[in-house]
Amino acid sequence: MSRLAVALLLVVFGSGCGGSHDSAEPQNPLLTGVKVEATSVTFEFKSKPQSVTSGYQPRSRIAESGSGAPVPLKATALLVIHFFPAASADIQGEQVIPTYTGPKRLSGPGPVLETAKTSDFEADLAWAIGVARRMPFHVSQDGATVTVRFG
Repeated sequence: MSRLAVALLLVVFGSGCGGSHDSAEPQNPLLTGVKVEATSVTFEFKSKPQSVTSGYQPRSRIAESGSGAPVPLKATALLVIHFFPAASADIQGEQVIPTYTGPKRLSGPGPVLETAKTSDFEADLAWAIGVARRMPFHVSQDGATVTVRFG
């Protein structure tokens, strides 16, 4: 092997070895706030979510993860947004420290009518957003902030 290849391998393997790596960034992005307005819902995290997916779902698929209990929402159309991996609490061994302490259900003035947390299980954090009618939506991400805008 050439000296360059050996040096590269040492850099690659050496960067992940040895000692503890305390990081200011949590392993999973942690939710800290949810704000519901007439035409938008904004989610604030401690760090940038890696994966954000969203789409309209039939009412029959709006259920709590784990239990499968239906989550009723005032709405004609229901959009679900998933953040993965993400959570609303920082788990440190046996200690669970909530990072989002707000309500699990929030009302809006319309056309966003109601928003509810549907999943916070196995690093899947999801919220269902109930709107007055099915309309175009756009998800934008600015660092640790994710906003869903309707209309």
